[in-house]
Amino acid sequence: MLEQPTLTHSPETPDDELKRLRERVAGQTALIEHLRERIRELEARLAKDSHNSSRPPSSDSPFKKPPPRPPSGRKPGGQPGRRGVTRSLGRSPRPVHDHPVDGDLCLRTLRHRDRGYSARGALRYNAKWSRWRSSVRYVEYRIVGGTCACGRARHSTFPAGIEVPVQYGPSVLAFAVYMTQYQLLPYQRTAGVLNELAGLAISPGTLQRAVRVTATRLEALVNAIRRALVAVPVAHADETGRRVNGNLYWLHVLSTDRLTAYFPHPKRGAEALDAFGLLAPFAGVLVHDHWSACQLLPMLACLLQCPSST
Repeated sequence: MLEQPTLTHSPETPDDELKRLRERVAGQTALIEHLRERIRELEARLAKDSHNSSRPPSSDSPFKKPPPRPPSGRKPGGQPGRRGVTRSLGRSPRPVHDHPVDGDLCLRTLRHRDRGYSARGALRYNAKWSRWRSSVRYVEYRIVGGTCACGRARHSTFPAGIEVPVQYGPSVLAFAVYMTQYQLLPYQRTAGVLNELAGLAISPGTLQRAVRVTATRLEALVNAIRRALVAVPVAHADETGRRVNGNLYWLHVLSTDRLTAYFPHPKRGAEALDAFGLLAPFAGVLVHDHWSACQLLPMLACLLQCPSST
C-alpha cells in the first residue's frame, strides 16, 4: 500500500509569503524590461547599414543589398522613333596624316589629276586644362587613291584601329575605362564628366564597349598574373558578396601586396574555389579566415602533388 505524502507547512505566514512573491515578480518584471530594451538595441544595431548610418557600403551584408532595377524588357540600343546622331569631324583637324600607297615603285606615285582623298577622323582627349575645361584634339587620317604611272588603279589603306568615319581615340576610351573601372564611377556619370570637361557627348553604350574591348586585350596580362600568384610564397584568399545581373554572386580573390586575381561565382564554397583554379595548385602559405572550403585545399593539393602509395 502506497504511503500518503505528508504535507509540510511553510513557516512563513501568508502575509510574508505574499510579500516575498510580490518582490520576486517585481524583480522578474524589471529583468524582462531590461532584456526587452537590450533586444531592441541589438535589433537596431543589426538593422543599420550604409543607408541609415555612417557605415560604408562595403559593410552591408550581401544578402540585404537590394537588387538593381528589374529589366524593362526593351532591346539594347536606340529605341524606335529615336533620331540617330553621328559625330562629325572638327572643322580644323590637326594633325592630318596622309597614308601613301604601298607596293612597287611605280605605284608609289599617282597621277596628280587622278589623285583622290578619303578621310577618317579620331578624337583624342588631352589632359590640358583651359578655363576649367579639358581640350579635345581632332586628328584626321587620309588615304590616297588613283591611277599610277603604269595605268593601274590603286589606293592606300587606313592604319590599324581606324575603322569608322569618326571615332574616339585611345586616350578618350582609356580615360573612360579608368573612370569606370578604377574610380568606380557609373557609366552615365562618366559620360557626364566627359561632356562637362571636354564637350564630348559620348554615350554610356560606347563606354561599355570600351570596357569590353579592354578586357579582351588584357587577357594575356590576367593569365600572367594568375600564373605568378600560384608561385608566390605567401598569398591571401577571401571572398565577398556582390550583384551580377541582379543575382547574388561571390567575388573570390587571391592576392599579394602587388598582385590580385578576381573570380566571380554564384557559389561560395568548394565548387567555386575549384572553378577559380588557383588555390588547389597553390603550394605556399595561404592566409584566410578559416572558411571550411579553404581548409580542405591543402589536403587536395597534397593528393594532387604527392605520389600514390599503391
